[in-house]
Amino acid sequence: MQRRSRFRPMQLPAVIGASVSVLAGLLGLTWPQQVSRVIGLELPGRLGVSEFRATYGGLFIGAGVAVLAIGSADAALVLGAAWLGAFAARVVSMVVDRNTSKENLAGCAIELVIGSLLVLGR
Repeated sequence: MQRRSRFRPMQLPAVIGASVSVLAGLLGLTWPQQVSRVIGLELPGRLGVSEFRATYGGLFIGAGVAVLAIGSADAALVLGAAWLGAFAARVVSMVVDRNTSKENLAGCAIELVIGSLLVLGR
């Protein structure tokens, strides 16, 4: 009896979502000062810049590249869940912290779109 593989390749929307994750990471790694200003964060000193490069750069690059390299629907689901988790946390923060700034609203939109691409493209 032959076993069927559970590997399901991801669809184009998930490839786009993972690619945008990599692109966002490259921007965060390469231009931390500029990107942090666009999203409304202040980077306190060299450690702040390093943390920004690591999180908004390396983490996004690593996760996106991993999903593209694995190429499975399940990998896309995991990264999509992370983006949607960020979206949910931002919505909670907007309510609890009463902060509906344009940066927060833009962050919500970006996180929802990328997360949705990854989840729906699986």
